[in-house]
Amino acid sequence: MVTIVTARKGGAREAIIAATRKLKDAAKRNGADDVTLSRIMAGPDTDHWIIRITFADWQGFGKAAQAASSDSSMQDAVAGLDAISEVVSRRVLSGVDL
Repeated sequence: MVTIVTARKGGAREAIIAATRKLKDAAKRNGADDVTLSRIMAGPDTDHWIIRITFADWQGFGKAAQAASSDSSMQDAVAGLDAISEVVSRRVLSGVDL
């Protein structure tokens, strides 16, 4: 499994949820398995948002990334999030089967 984890700062709750729903629709059309949204509730990054986009494997990640680069709905979804929140960090994770 490959996961993109993006931490964002700022943005009103309802606006972030609406923008992430648009991202989820676009990402799934381009091959993502799922998109989830969480809010950090404790620690130094309290109130930051975490958006996780998961893919079955590196091949799926690559195909989705290539498709998303030319998909205007994906670009609009990311622009919508960028307009209301700031990217604090982004990580690409490779899952390990246990």
